Amino acid sequence: MSIRSKADLVAMLERFIGDAPGCGDYEWDDFTSVRAAPELEPYRQRLLQEENSPPGNEREVRQIIAELRADA
Repeated sequence: MSIRSKADLVAMLERFIGDAPGCGDYEWDDFTSVRAAPELEPYRQRLLQEENSPPGNEREVRQIIAELRADA
């Protein structure tokens, strides 16, 4: 799975933190191993640096969701 848009990334992050249903068994694994579109890759890298367990730091995930929505 490739993250191609802000909406894709927001939807995925919301599934990771339980705000939206349907997180697949391997979605976090895909997130950690597949690069996002160039303009979204910095957000992915921020979470990878924080990774303790899926999805890493929930506060950071929520901050990224807010940033992506504000910049939409």
